[in-house]
Amino acid sequence: MTFFAMLFPGQGAQYIGMLSSFFDKHYIFKNTFDEASHHVGIDVLKLAKEGPKRTINTSKYTQVIILTASVSIYRYWQQKNGKSPIFMSGHSLGEYSALVCSDVLKFSDAVKIVFLRGELMQKSTIHRPTAMYAINGLEKKKLKIYVLFFQIII
Repeated sequence: MTFFAMLFPGQGAQYIGMLSSFFDKHYIFKNTFDEASHHVGIDVLKLAKEGPKRTINTSKYTQVIILTASVSIYRYWQQKNGKSPIFMSGHSLGEYSALVCSDVLKFSDAVKIVFLRGELMQKSTIHRPTAMYAINGLEKKKLKIYVLFFQIII
């Protein structure tokens, strides 16, 4: 017997046209996006397909798009009789996708929660300079120098 897990992505995995090749071929994708749109009052499918990039990269919209994409992929997986994972997890926002797909949280509630979450995250950065960096493979000594440098700039 083969066991596997599912890991759902967080914010940053979005791009204009994501899942476009699935919308016309598999109704479950369009239906899931329509369902999300109904609960948040915006056309999530149109945003995912057309952007603009600046809008889909805004937390308020990004989070709904990523959640909806993840849930639609999982629903498609189920529809094709995919095996059930032994556990699910998610990176940051992806935790909500894992909760929905493991039947802990209703999709309708999760969409509303992440829409509000994205709005609040967006508002918290207005007029506040922010930055985030991912640092891989850097020596500890050099890292300390970079951290000091960025503290001086900010």
